[in-house]
Amino acid sequence: MSYIIDGHNLIGVMPDIHLRQPDDEERLVARLQSYRARAGGRALIIFFDSGPYAIDLPADTPIRPRLASTPGVEVRFARPGQSADDAILDFLHAARQPGQYAVVTNDQELMARARGAGASVLRASEFVVQVQRKVTRPRKAPTPDEATAPSPNDPAFADLSAAFLAAEKAQKRFPAKKTADIDTWIERLYTGDRQLAERAAQWLGEFGGDRAQEPLRDALTHADPAVRAAAALGLGNVGRRPAFDALCDRLAHDGNSMVREAAAQALGRIGNRSLIPALEAAARADSKSKVRRAAEQALASIKARNP
Repeated sequence: MSYIIDGHNLIGVMPDIHLRQPDDEERLVARLQSYRARAGGRALIIFFDSGPYAIDLPADTPIRPRLASTPGVEVRFARPGQSADDAILDFLHAARQPGQYAVVTNDQELMARARGAGASVLRASEFVVQVQRKVTRPRKAPTPDEATAPSPNDPAFADLSAAFLAAEKAQKRFPAKKTADIDTWIERLYTGDRQLAERAAQWLGEFGGDRAQEPLRDALTHADPAVRAAAALGLGNVGRRPAFDALCDRLAHDGNSMVREAAAQALGRIGNRSLIPALEAAARADSKSKVRRAAEQALASIKARNP
């Protein structure tokens, strides 16, 4: 199950983030990214209104830049003139299995509408307790060996790290054997280096098996479309039923046609007949011919395997 976050409503109950702060959205996203990194598990989809939250902000307050999604934490904005509540309901109505989502809000009206759309709800005041408990948990004191480990800020260490990343990116194809364990490749998927993250998604799709499913689903919300596309194709190899909705969502809603095309190809590889409606919709209505063609080919493949 994934959490759908009513962003400004959650800010309203955070103890140290306030709606009057000009960077309130950035603060909330950073806090939830930290929470997701520690808690793992459920993906977070944060909805905000389309512009600055209008609570007596100065007239010259600049419109804040769009916040980038990261693996496991997706940031969405309502369309101009649309409320975040309505954007959340549109998302739920478009979802193939809305029961897989829990809407986090204290807004009674949104709670009722979310339940009516088939989702579950969690009070924002309860969710914030979970967040604070995870984020403020004291870290374990380092062991003597850990305390003397080289700092990533040390110039010599930084040079080694840069050389390693450069060597990784210079390789043109995967070796015949697995040269690193799956945990290492999962860590690389979450790196800030987009090319390395794309390569990790490719490796996990090729060799990761069942353990790769959740990291690859996380990567479907990566800020870089090449990483999202690689994750989609990887799920076409290792994806099971939990990946179906995430891939269908990318096919229907991703703003990049390369990602939508990859999602269609992945659904065709999975081959489950339950995916036919999503592919038919894309084959009929997607704005890009390459996506429509990929959806048509996926449909043909599924129907041939499941007469």
